[in-house]
Amino acid sequence: MTRKKKKLYLLRNVDALLQKKPFFRGSDTSSVNDVSEGQTATVTETRTARLPKVSKKIITQEKFLKELDPMSHDVLFDNNLPSICVKLEDGGYQEIKFKRTSLALQEQILASHVIYLCGNPCVLSLRGGNPSEKDKDNYSTIKEYWVDRNMDGWRTKAVRSQLSSGDSGLLFYYDYKNRVKCRLLSYEDGYVIISHNDKNGDRLLESVYYADSNGVEYIDSYDDKYMYRMRNSGENAGEDGWVRETPVKHGFSEIPLCTKRGNVAWDKAQSLIEIYEIIYNIFFVIQKRNGWGILYIRGNLSETTKKLAGNIILQDKSMDGNGSAEFKAPPSPEGMLNSLEDLFEKIQINSSCTFLLPKDVKSSGDISGLAITLTRDLDLKNAQQGVIEWQNFADKMMRLFKEGLAKELVKNGENANAVTEFSKLRVSCKFKIWQPFSATEYNNMLISMKQAGILSTKTAIEKNTESVPDEEQRMAKEKEETKKEQEANIINRKVEEEVS
Repeated sequence: MTRKKKKLYLLRNVDALLQKKPFFRGSDTSSVNDVSEGQTATVTETRTARLPKVSKKIITQEKFLKELDPMSHDVLFDNNLPSICVKLEDGGYQEIKFKRTSLALQEQILASHVIYLCGNPCVLSLRGGNPSEKDKDNYSTIKEYWVDRNMDGWRTKAVRSQLSSGDSGLLFYYDYKNRVKCRLLSYEDGYVIISHNDKNGDRLLESVYYADSNGVEYIDSYDDKYMYRMRNSGENAGEDGWVRETPVKHGFSEIPLCTKRGNVAWDKAQSLIEIYEIIYNIFFVIQKRNGWGILYIRGNLSETTKKLAGNIILQDKSMDGNGSAEFKAPPSPEGMLNSLEDLFEKIQINSSCTFLLPKDVKSSGDISGLAITLTRDLDLKNAQQGVIEWQNFADKMMRLFKEGLAKELVKNGENANAVTEFSKLRVSCKFKIWQPFSATEYNNMLISMKQAGILSTKTAIEKNTESVPDEEQRMAKEKEETKKEQEANIINRKVEEEVS
């Protein structure tokens, strides 16, 4: 089926248009469906190839959001957690009330993944051989508008949405003033993103399924030229009950929706987190029953007590004088605490996220960059992989923004030739991973690079951690004042010479 025929088929068949690949996590069994599994064969022998029949358990995007919300965790509604009862004087029993608690580990893992991947602005660079001065000016304009429109912020929102609910999208559009902008489409906000490819895997349609406040359902589908809207309410509905509106040109040369799909940040650690929460709650049930010590007093004590310097004095009146009073501490649950600590470490390994708490920091002063890098090895590896996976998303963001900005500048009269000039520019956009660093080592590196002549003064000023936004203007003003002072000194010396 050609691209054109498949597109028409999808737009005419709502059921086919709404087909979306589900998300998976784990399977019902560890066995495989290939009969050759476990058989022996020589290293030169061949076997008939078999098509894969791997089956996995489906997990919904709604479940992802439940896992992210600490107040929706299973442990809060698990009736199988043990409880402790006490026997009353009348022979009855009473359950010790205990409030269950959940942990926001998923939120912390998500925040860590997002900050390491998006903590720095995207690195923009102009590619090509010898750009002209006009190309450099246009490139500078693109960078300025990129910052003004907060594109790095929208990128970060898209990353967070994907890592929390499985997929996300940034829809580029022109607002009422013909300015190019984008908006986030996420499952959390009620948007279901459905992607359709051709037989080669190239994107054919991007569809967005959602409903308005009145419960009317919509499907917006985008190709390289048009936006096709359908709704399940209104006049002129087809046999399938859907009204197909007239296609509208979206104003871009490609699909204006950037989408990304993948696992949630805590996907590989979810089972360990659930075990951790269960043990954590059992631990506190036991602590509430046996966690308080008692004051154990033995002997024939006087009914009257004395108070000395704020302390209560008990008098033993027994003949042998063997009375005593001591505090009996409860048994320490070392085994359970060790299990929780071990689980906490395994959660970090499975989620590629390092939790550093204030109690873990044993040194003072500035920590070396190497020590920080080694400590954050899991986070950095995961972020580096994320840079690779998000590269196509970043490239498409830049292409759409560059094209939209060019048409915006033409319409507002700032640059009549912007469309032609911008189309020639090859601007790359790449994520730059963030990591905690030693400010001293970083600033010394900038100084060394400036002295070696491989870094400009302007870049060194902008990148220095102690620089303020108007640092360059301040330095220029200082130079001007120094120059005026030197000129004044020269004039004063000449006057003194003439007088003498």
